[in-house]
Amino acid sequence: MSGKLKIHPLLAVACIVIIVAGMQAIAPVLNLFLVALLLAVTVMPVVAWQLNRGWPRTLALGLTIVFVIIIGAFLTSILGLAINNMAEKVPFYKERITVIYQSGLNYIASKGINMTDIESLELFSPDKLFSVGSSFIEGIFSTFGNFFFVLLLMIFILIEFSQIHLRAGRKEYETDSWQLRFSEIANDLKKYVSITAISGLMAAVANVVLLVILGVDFAIMWGFLSFLFSFIPNLGFILSVVPPALIALLEYGWPQCLIVVVGFIAINIIVDNILKPRFLGQKFNISILMVFVSLLFWGWVLGPIGAILGVPMTIAVKKIIIFMNKDIDGENNLVLTQNQTESED
Repeated sequence: MSGKLKIHPLLAVACIVIIVAGMQAIAPVLNLFLVALLLAVTVMPVVAWQLNRGWPRTLALGLTIVFVIIIGAFLTSILGLAINNMAEKVPFYKERITVIYQSGLNYIASKGINMTDIESLELFSPDKLFSVGSSFIEGIFSTFGNFFFVLLLMIFILIEFSQIHLRAGRKEYETDSWQLRFSEIANDLKKYVSITAISGLMAAVANVVLLVILGVDFAIMWGFLSFLFSFIPNLGFILSVVPPALIALLEYGWPQCLIVVVGFIAINIIVDNILKPRFLGQKFNISILMVFVSLLFWGWVLGPIGAILGVPMTIAVKKIIIFMNKDIDGENNLVLTQNQTESED
């Protein structure tokens, strides 16, 4: 018998490529499952709190699901109304973008700069910029728009989670069982999600209040987007401020646009440096490089929703790799022990 279990690097790379290609091929369906899984991880502490106090499992699940339905139905109706209203104002926005774009070109040309080459680039055309921005937003809301299907998936996942929680409490699983390992991954995700969700919600509420005061259209939708983008550390804030600032620019001009940008920056500083440490007392040290790589990779694999799920997915994959290394080390130790026993015989 060989001394160690080995996997050829080319075989490992081939397996990874096949898995990633499969995920990319089923991304529309996979996104629904991943969002439902993340929501289940988020609300599972509520179910666990009820179960730990002896509440019947059916009652705990029922109350939690009803609460999620109420919140989800409210958000879905509000966002649906905002998207419909936004669609009606698309011609106005396109016209304003064209006017501002042409004014910018004229101003630069008045300074003696040749704009012929820049004008020929379709990348900077108003239609192209508007198309990219709207496609990105539609890609995010398309997943959350399937509210009832996501809800159904979340219910099934919660039922399984609650069963695992009860059986783990009775110590019915082996220490290396997949259920306990999955619970450990879920706990890591739960910590990240709870910290990010609470701080993101505080910032989103403040952003909505600011936008309502300034009279910027679709304030609730931009607040919801800022909440979602809070799951992208460091880069999420930049993504969250661009849409409302652009709308403020198109509707009112540069002064309102600058107020929105300064206001978002001030709110972000207060939440991240004052409220978040005070109320949560815990921080995930996630490097900007890891965030950027996660954003690019999962965005490429899963589409726009991958930018939001990127960091949680990276945390889960990292934990799975740790478990796999432990299993391989355990197999290697077992093989070495068998070899030693055979040599002694």
